[in-house]
Amino acid sequence: MDADAPATAVPQSERVTVNLTGKAVQALQRLQEQTGYNKTDCINRALIIAGEIESMSREPGAVYWRKTPDTDLMLVRFV
Repeated sequence: MDADAPATAVPQSERVTVNLTGKAVQALQRLQEQTGYNKTDCINRALIIAGEIESMSREPGAVYWRKTPDTDLMLVRFV
């Protein structure tokens, strides 16, 4: 990061209405059960993580996953 570049201001919160698909509703419910977070926190975290993954997966970057420490790395592609 350039030391002379101005810091990006974090915008204030914003209320939005989202229509989730059935699959997304199930994923949100699973995430709530796994984390104990409320819907808002789950969606906020998911959006932040999705943005980071998208940035990492752009060329020349890549995202790899390993199911267990002793398995091979797998390239993850997001479509």
